[in-house]
Parts: sequence; structure tokens; C-alpha cells
Amino acid sequence: MEYFSNEAYFSFFSTLANRICLAIIDALRERPKSASEISETLELEESVTIRNLERLVHGALVRSEGSGKGKRYSLNKEIIEPLSEILSFHTSKYCPKLTECIPPEKLKEYMKKEAAKKTYIEHE
Repeated sequence: MEYFSNEAYFSFFSTLANRICLAIIDALRERPKSASEISETLELEESVTIRNLERLVHGALVRSEGSGKGKRYSLNKEIIEPLSEILSFHTSKYCPKLTECIPPEKLKEYMKKEAAKKTYIEHE
């Protein structure tokens, strides 16, 4: 196994442990969107969305193009696709019933509720 930085791992995984960040990733799966489109989809205040988008951009999980109201966000597929494959493998091997817990037709509503939950992770 290659050397890794605890700080880099902490930053990466704490961003992914944030329910709002996960909901934003889910909201961007279909196509790039503006912060206001993401906020509308997740029923969040735009300031909350932007703060979490900044975390995702800083962690290279999301890319941004443009500026101001024309700024659009998209998934960094170089990171998200392999990560998605790893998570699919993990879920199918170690927690196969997890995918049965939330039917696909209720997933969007579930993600909205998850994004609304308060999760506190302290960063130095």
C-alpha cells in the first residue's frame, strides 16, 4: 500500500461524510447545475449549498466553470466514477440488503431528508 497522509484522508472522508455534500453529488449525477438549481432540487438555502459546494470543489470531487450567476458545477468523474465502483463493490459484498432499504422511487425524497439533517464534523 502506498503512503498516505492522514490529513488528506480526513479531509476527503469528512467531506464525503457530510450529508449535504452527498446530496449535492447525487443532484449532479445527471448533468451540471448552478448553485441555485442544486438548492432548489435539495430545498436548501443557497448559502448552505454554496458552502458545501466549496468543500466539494476544494476536495476535487466537483468542478466549477464560469463565474457569478453563470457558474456551473459538475462531478469530477475521474474521482467519482472509481469511487462509485468501489462503493458498489463494497455494498454488494458486505451489505447487500442496504440497497433494498430505500426503493429507487423514494431515493430523492430520502436524500432531501438526509441533506436536512445536521451533521457536525470539526475541522482544524
